[in-house]
Amino acid sequence: MNIDKKTLKIISLEFRTIANRLINCNHQTGMGLMKQFLDYIEGNDIIHEYIIGFVKSDDFEPVERRTCFTSIGDNKQEEISFVYQYIRYAVENFNNIYYDMAMGYAREANDAVKEFCNRIILPFVNYIEGYLTEIGIKMGYDEDVKYMIHVSGGVAQVNVANDSGIVNATQNNGTCSQDLEKLIFKLMDTIPKDLSEEDRNQITESIEVIREESQSETPRKSFVNMAVKGLQMIKGGTEFAAAVAGICQFVQPLLG
Repeated sequence: MNIDKKTLKIISLEFRTIANRLINCNHQTGMGLMKQFLDYIEGNDIIHEYIIGFVKSDDFEPVERRTCFTSIGDNKQEEISFVYQYIRYAVENFNNIYYDMAMGYAREANDAVKEFCNRIILPFVNYIEGYLTEIGIKMGYDEDVKYMIHVSGGVAQVNVANDSGIVNATQNNGTCSQDLEKLIFKLMDTIPKDLSEEDRNQITESIEVIREESQSETPRKSFVNMAVKGLQMIKGGTEFAAAVAGICQFVQPLLG
């Protein structure tokens, strides 16, 4: 699918809005908002393809009403697969989020619904938000360039699209920006699939700091140094470490 960064921002905003409404729903509005949430993610190709990349039918079996879950999976793949299939099953078979899904999580109805959403829905939402953020990082600075997004196994490959085909590069203003974006692309492509969400968030934050400071006329050395150390702390394997070393070498003049 082709998409530019402005469109991605709109999708991210729409997703956060509908997800927050579901997470903060009450026992009366919950089921309707869950259906809206499901309709949105299934109607949005960039989100739906990401989810489907994790789904395995063996991760979910039909459940009785009022079933409480102490775990939704042992890893990212299992959690995404289970929650997505559970939401689909609930929308098709249940009528009330409290009586059918959340009753056992707390005594008072709205407290039970809140606890249910925090335990079951929120982790699923966080995975999708992290994925959209990762695509934004891979896109770079230019908001008008269209990109071809290809999702396989929950991993997004981002390439610049133009009339002559797909160009595996990022268009930016200035040679330095182009060089940095190439290094970031390389880094993102070496992130292990099983890396924790905490480490992924650290990578996201560090890259955004490096991007911002490298474009500044007066880069803040302490910020750049902190971002570099954040990347160096992550244990992502040999290829990831080599990609981090490339970024460290690039920003070295900012630290001099």
